[in-house]
Amino acid sequence: MSNNFGLFINLDYAHHPSEECSLLWNKIMDKMLLNGFSFQKRAFSIKTDKERIEVAKDVRGLLDEIHMEQSDFHSYIADCYILNFDNCSDLTLPDTSNSINVEDISMEELNALGVGYEVLFEKS
Repeated sequence: MSNNFGLFINLDYAHHPSEECSLLWNKIMDKMLLNGFSFQKRAFSIKTDKERIEVAKDVRGLLDEIHMEQSDFHSYIADCYILNFDNCSDLTLPDTSNSINVEDISMEELNALGVGYEVLFEKS
């Protein structure tokens, strides 16, 4: 089963110079892209057969590699978390939950109501 994960990393621009954050962001971007992630909608994403715990372990390992190059690396990270995109709602899309009312109705009920219809194919 394939999972679609999003990795969100927010740097601490409030407490670090933006130039340093920008350089560090480029290191993070390079590291993630070289290791199977793509970047979209402010998040790194990856489709994988791995579970969230395994992906989190892999990401921690990649971030530790950056930490080996820059000892104060973790102080630059404000937030870092993984979401399973398959279980998330994109709030930028319109809410259609109340705009479409779908009901199951049988052909017998349609006939009783006098609703005309045409059968395009019949089940064998």
